[in-house]
Amino acid sequence: MGRVVHYHHPEAENFSLKYSSASSADLVSRRKELDGATKLIGYPFDSPVYVLYESETETEAARDMDFDEEWLSDRIVELPHDGQVVAFRLVELLEAAVNVREADEFRLYKEFEPQKIEQALEHVSWGSPLPEVAGELMSNLILRHSLPNANHRTGIAMLQFCIESVDPDFAMPRTHLDDETWQEWVDPYIVDSKRLITVRRNNVRFQHLEELDVDLVERKDGIQIRLAEFDLDMHWRDAHATYAERHEEHCTEFARAVFERAAKEEFIDHSGPSKQGFIEYLETGLVALV
Repeated sequence: MGRVVHYHHPEAENFSLKYSSASSADLVSRRKELDGATKLIGYPFDSPVYVLYESETETEAARDMDFDEEWLSDRIVELPHDGQVVAFRLVELLEAAVNVREADEFRLYKEFEPQKIEQALEHVSWGSPLPEVAGELMSNLILRHSLPNANHRTGIAMLQFCIESVDPDFAMPRTHLDDETWQEWVDPYIVDSKRLITVRRNNVRFQHLEELDVDLVERKDGIQIRLAEFDLDMHWRDAHATYAERHEEHCTEFARAVFERAAKEEFIDHSGPSKQGFIEYLETGLVALV
C-alpha cells in the first residue's frame, strides 16, 4: 500500500496540509508563523513524518446560509451582465444540490466568490469546437472554485447547458445522487479532476512529501494521489499553468465522452456557442435543473 499521508485532516476536513517534515520541532517552529488554526499529526512510519494542517475558514451547514434574492444581488451587483447571469444559474444549481442531500450534512467550505465566475468566462475559447467550449467552461468554473461547495456538480451542469445552447433537444443523463448508472460512469472523471486540481495547488508541498518517502496523499472521500504519477519538480507558477492545461484537456475529453455515450458523435466537430449565445440561452425561458 505504501506510506500514506492525509491531505485533509482526518477529523477536521477544513484543515489542509500546510507543511511536512521529518522533525516535529521544525513544525512546532513553523506553527508560530501561521495566523490560522492548526493541527499537527505524526505519522509513525519507520522514519516518521510530521504534518502541520491549517484552517483558513470555518465550515458551516448549508441550512445556515440563506440563498435569497437580496443575498445574491448584494454579491453580484458589481459583475458585468454575463457574470451575473452565470452566477445566478450557479447559485440555483447549488441550491438544487443542497436540496438533493440533507442540508445538515451539506457543508460549505468557503465564501462565495462571484468575481471568479467572470474570470472563468474570459478563459473559454467561445466559438471553437463544441467539446472544447463545453470542456473549457466546465474546467475553468471548477478551477476558479467560486462556490462554497458543489463546484464539480455545477461545472458539469454548465457543460450540459453549453451543449443545450447549441441543441436544446440534447438529452444528458441525470446527475441526481440516486442515479447509480450515471455515478458509476462519471465519478472517475470527477476523481481524476480532483487529483489534478489538488496537485496543481500543492506541487511544492507534495514534492517535499515525496522526498520524505511518502507514496500516497489521500484527500477526503478516500481519493488517493500517487505522487510518482505526477511531475512535481517545477516552480509553483509552472505547475499552476501546466495542470490547468491538463485539467482543461481532461474536461474536454469528458465532453467528448458525453457525446459518445449519448450517441451524438456528430456534435464532436460542431462549433460551440459564442459567449453571447450561451448567455442568451441561460437568460431565456426556464432551464430545467439537473
